[in-house]
Amino acid sequence: MAGDARDEGSEVMLKRLLHPTNRRVRLAVGLLLAGLFCIQCTRTEAFKESEYIIAISGKDFGSNAPAVASEIERLAKTDQISLLQRCLDHYNGNYSDYVCIFDKEERINGVARPQQEIAVKHMVQPFSVVMTWTKQAPVGDKVLYAEGKYDNQMLVRPKSPIIQALTGGAVLRKPDGQEAMSNTLRPVNMFGFGRTLKGLIGVYKEAEAHGDLRTAFGGYAQVAGRKCVVLVRYLPAKNDYPAYKTVIYIDVDHLVPTCIEGYDWDEQLQCRYIYRDVKFNVGLTETDFTPEANGLKLPS
Repeated sequence: MAGDARDEGSEVMLKRLLHPTNRRVRLAVGLLLAGLFCIQCTRTEAFKESEYIIAISGKDFGSNAPAVASEIERLAKTDQISLLQRCLDHYNGNYSDYVCIFDKEERINGVARPQQEIAVKHMVQPFSVVMTWTKQAPVGDKVLYAEGKYDNQMLVRPKSPIIQALTGGAVLRKPDGQEAMSNTLRPVNMFGFGRTLKGLIGVYKEAEAHGDLRTAFGGYAQVAGRKCVVLVRYLPAKNDYPAYKTVIYIDVDHLVPTCIEGYDWDEQLQCRYIYRDVKFNVGLTETDFTPEANGLKLPS
């Protein structure tokens, strides 16, 4: 009898310990996540040249649609703000969703992180993103963010099976919280062509207003097979500007920034983002951005 009572007591204690909402488990999960963040921060791989970016000649650039290419080239050389605004207007007027492969390289706190490869689906309205890491996942290997839901938090699937077991499979985190920003320069709620273009235009206009803006025409390139015109922006080390040099590759057909590179004032590459295999207007709906549709479960 006494042995049975002890066994029952042990079973109850074990259940309490492993229950996902238990305070001890939440603390353990937090410590495990913190440990994983520290592991991520010790990586020191240097950036390599991207295999997806190839310089091309102006003749090759304009071969498909010379009139359009000529106008884009003119704006790239003379009025980059107008070109970016044209891209944003085109994006807002023509695209409702897209899927793509997103390659991300970032230097965080002076440390170059490994290149990540992420399968993405994104819907413009309501702003919704699902990211599934296929290479070099950080702490989480899948993220769902649907603006306006879950207190505007993202649902994250930890890549560690241990943490998945402790949490029931997923955790809720703020997109721009300390944990998330330990592993990225741009939170998930700033992802995508639309918000990237808005951010770029905002910095261009601020720098222009302060007399700080310097631009250059960077020529032509192919990014993952897409023909692009290259914009270069230079900014001084003041006013909390995000980078000394920003290189923007504009897809001449889709009018989106298919690649962006940022360099700091020591001329070190701080980030490189490449969108490839982009397919627009595939018919995504809100149903595609539910936990159930993405193999996730809301924490209890």
